[in-house]
Amino acid sequence: MNRRLLPLGALALAACSSNVQWPASMELQPSVQPLAEARPPPAGSIPLGGLETLADREDVADLKPPAPFDAAVEVRGKALFAVHCTACHGPDAKGDGPVSARFPPAPNLRHVSICKRGDGFLYGTLTAGGKAMPPMREGTSSRDRWALVAFVRSLQREGCVGTLGRQDGVTP
Repeated sequence: MNRRLLPLGALALAACSSNVQWPASMELQPSVQPLAEARPPPAGSIPLGGLETLADREDVADLKPPAPFDAAVEVRGKALFAVHCTACHGPDAKGDGPVSARFPPAPNLRHVSICKRGDGFLYGTLTAGGKAMPPMREGTSSRDRWALVAFVRSLQREGCVGTLGRQDGVTP
């Protein structure tokens, strides 16, 4: 019986005394590298309580609101606008907020170039951001952003200002 154990003991002693690694060593195992960015969602998937991923506001330019806008949604949008948008766009959405005094001015949301845009484009701007506007998807829900679109549309019903110039028709 000692003859059988002798080769195994010698093999174990040889492996411990040299720089040979066992196949189960952690250094030799495949490792999962962190991703540079989150994987894109599968086509047609709907986020359930998570953040909406949207690369560009033009991607949803044709998107329609999930429900028709009514007075209650506009009131909710007005309250959200006072919290999230007034600093840049001003209380009347004319682009004259206190932040606009020190940074590039925010656009007048009653300008004809914005009036001509679809609801989906406005929603996409709120979700993905614009030229100087940060995305708002982390501080608001999809329902909140649609309420903001409803409020902006209610302001625009009072009348749009300005004229469409060569640049105004391209991107507000």
